Amino acid sequence: MSRLAPSRGTVRWGLLGAAGGLAVAALWLGAGALVTDRSSGPEGPAALGVMLFMAGLVGMIAVGLAGLPWPYWVAAGALTVLMVLPLAFYGDAVLDRQNERVTAVVSQLRDSVSQPSGTTSRVCRVRLPDGTRADVAGTGCDKGTRIGDRLTVYQDPQGRVAARLEVRMTAGPMMWLIGACVAGLVTLGARIGVHVGRRHRRAAIRGGR
Repeated sequence: MSRLAPSRGTVRWGLLGAAGGLAVAALWLGAGALVTDRSSGPEGPAALGVMLFMAGLVGMIAVGLAGLPWPYWVAAGALTVLMVLPLAFYGDAVLDRQNERVTAVVSQLRDSVSQPSGTTSRVCRVRLPDGTRADVAGTGCDKGTRIGDRLTVYQDPQGRVAARLEVRMTAGPMMWLIGACVAGLVTLGARIGVHVGRRHRRAAIRGGR
């Protein structure tokens, strides 16, 4: 790394990079507000895995195209993946904040096979107190479940996310994860900005000789 003392131009580049990191974080958070739960249902884990891989790859390629050293690629890919992870638990956080649990009646049962693993899981269609129906899976919906059984489910009264049997991540830990990712992206953006600023400064010094 360069030992050049920071100049005003370098500081400006650092601030610009930090703003870019904040913009990327805001983009992911905005996307999180538009999705419910990318890991819901038996096909969810595979879809989430593909999304995480693609997000990390895009982050690494974007930084690599800027001509930065490989540690920046790795950091960008890792932070991008970490920013995507909260999207998988967005629905859990909404239901945790609402903390509303209702009794639903099982009206239909079916088995679902996830691809490509071929794992079979039980899916229960339940009738909620307001008359709407929802498909739920997980603890409580298994081979011993019968039509007419009553299950306790989490429900969002505003209908933003689908009802489910369990909440895997509460809102508190998810906000800590998001905060850490945002701080990491801002720091990485600032560091990239400083790196680019110093590179420009070196080029200007060489050009002035």
